Amino acid sequence: MLCSNRPEGFGPHSTISSPIPTSCFVDTIMIPLPVWLALFLLPLLITFSLHHRKLNFDPSTAHLRTVASRSCIFVTLQVLYYLFIIANILMLTLEIVRLELLHFGIGLLPFAYVGLLLGAGLHASEGFRGHIRGWQAINGVLWIGGMVVSVVQVVGLDNEGINGRKGTKYPVSDQVIDIAVMAGVYAAIALLEVGLGLWNAKRDGGRRESLKSGVGGVAHHEMTDYGAGYPNPAL
Repeated sequence: MLCSNRPEGFGPHSTISSPIPTSCFVDTIMIPLPVWLALFLLPLLITFSLHHRKLNFDPSTAHLRTVASRSCIFVTLQVLYYLFIIANILMLTLEIVRLELLHFGIGLLPFAYVGLLLGAGLHASEGFRGHIRGWQAINGVLWIGGMVVSVVQVVGLDNEGINGRKGTKYPVSDQVIDIAVMAGVYAAIALLEVGLGLWNAKRDGGRRESLKSGVGGVAHHEMTDYGAGYPNPAL
């Protein structure tokens, strides 16, 4: 069962945590929602990216690659970004294990792993090596959505009673702390995503402009050399 031994059933209406739905509904429907939305957006952005590349293909610059050096601060923030993702994976695992110890059912909580790994993969590969335009929107859905549903989860549990399940292997107060930590970590990941994205865009934009100007300069130099090999007909 997805939600065995819980005080209420699956239905969205709760008499305990109102206006928040039942804990089973939250764990089964709301927690996976950002991941479902991200998986819906992924093929749309891939299709859009393929179409955009066909329309904007430039043979003169197709061979160019921007490989910019990264500062120590940038690398440190990148490491922190992945550490936060690992932290939420561990916190999610802790919540699932402790719910299982209660035989409480875990709903679709494990589906959140998909979102964490997908977001990490998109960030590490910069949108699968630049083939997905706007991939940051997917990560925004995952991180902000993860934070929002975690906050909803905390409010629902608090409404049920912060002192609930005392003396068990997973008191409500412990679960509230675990999920609140995850919400905070999701917020931190979202902020790092925005900051690193802006840093990357500024750095890569400068690199592309310098590469394009370099190609233009080489072409002009070659045309000048080519013209110099022939006498001026006016002379």
